[in-house]
Amino acid sequence: MKKTFILVVALVATFTAFAQNSGLGFNYQAVVRNVDGLLLANSNVTLRVSLYPGQMAASPSWVETHSVQTDMSGAFGITVGHGTRATGSVAANFADINFAAVYYWMKIEVMEGSSYREVSFAQLPSAPYCEVAHNAAAVPAGCIMPFAGPATSVPAGWMLCDGTAISRSTYANLYNAIGVAWGTGDGSSTFNLPDLRGMFLRGVAGTDTVGDPDAGTRLANAQGGNSGNNVGSYQGDAIRNISGTFNTAQRFHESTWQFATGAFSKDTVTGGGMTYEHHKYYQGNPKIILNAANVVPVGSDNRPKNVAVNYIIKY
Repeated sequence: MKKTFILVVALVATFTAFAQNSGLGFNYQAVVRNVDGLLLANSNVTLRVSLYPGQMAASPSWVETHSVQTDMSGAFGITVGHGTRATGSVAANFADINFAAVYYWMKIEVMEGSSYREVSFAQLPSAPYCEVAHNAAAVPAGCIMPFAGPATSVPAGWMLCDGTAISRSTYANLYNAIGVAWGTGDGSSTFNLPDLRGMFLRGVAGTDTVGDPDAGTRLANAQGGNSGNNVGSYQGDAIRNISGTFNTAQRFHESTWQFATGAFSKDTVTGGGMTYEHHKYYQGNPKIILNAANVVPVGSDNRPKNVAVNYIIKY
């Protein structure tokens, strides 16, 4: 007769230390009851444990199975991380899971006949994450930092911010952190890294319309990415509008030649059988010269003094 199991779960708060991570695992206990609510005492049970980098993650970072023997009270205990690695695991080893990067969710399934049935899917409590405190170098997935080395020397755990489309499952931690804000990739299995080549970074304006008054016109950085007043959006260069008035030098007409510093010219006017010479004197110089080359070197964009770095992102 096919049996249906009910697990009464008690996640034990005696977690062993994680760095990124130590691989020692953490304890999990539960009580198994059948469909009638009776304890399933002294029975063999097969469990499948899956760890997801977030509730909405498409693929688990880790999957393992356990064969357990319940006691006379229907209870059992396992150490998550010590099971048999199963199909579906993205991480090659349990120790590769970065519990400091994102809040993980754990799915528990029980074997019924030849298939598994989900009995629990919940976020892990904060206890495992406080255990990473001794790893001071832990950086959450999605953090962007300037890197002074060449693109060929990007350190392990980081990638160059060059807009590349990467796997949503292989880099599940990063996908869970940034989603498709920087581009949808192929629309199903990949997503885009930020493309920060040649870019300055600017904080999202949010409700501060003064900080970025043109935030609403920002464009997507890549196909399907965020636009408008959102992270990941792109804004082209521009010069702020300058308005106002100014006066040129005053001009005086005189009938006699005047000797003074300034610019002189004359013209001839004929009328009434007589010829008159009009001499013009300009107080100051009426010429207005606007040429950026007279002040700073001319370039093809507007920029402050700067140095070049590679931007890299944690995954």
